[in-house]
Amino acid sequence: MKISLQIPIIIERIKVVGPQASREVDMIFDTGARYTSFSWDTLKDIGYDPAGCPDRIPMITANGSIEVPLLKVEQINWENIVLKNVPVICHNIPELVSVDGLLGLSFLQHFEIFLNFKQGILEIK
Repeated sequence: MKISLQIPIIIERIKVVGPQASREVDMIFDTGARYTSFSWDTLKDIGYDPAGCPDRIPMITANGSIEVPLLKVEQINWENIVLKNVPVICHNIPELVSVDGLLGLSFLQHFEIFLNFKQGILEIK
């Protein structure tokens, strides 16, 4: 699949599937993020309880270190790409209110990814 690049790289209409529902979200493509991240509202809407999640990991933010919930979502779909049981963290991104999370390495590491900034193309296989 090929898409046109923009800065920041926003991936639109990613479908995240949970135990009770699914939701389409827009996300920032982030090869620097260890985990894919969804907002609290997104995860709650599809049937997860981030506040009650026993697994937590430390995360460094601009305001210091915090602990965030770590869980696995049932499925993430992007166009014709489907990945199941994806580890994700729950964290709101207030600086980027136009997106619902970051598409990080817990998703991206499963694919071949080519960024060609000269041609303005992102390709994922």
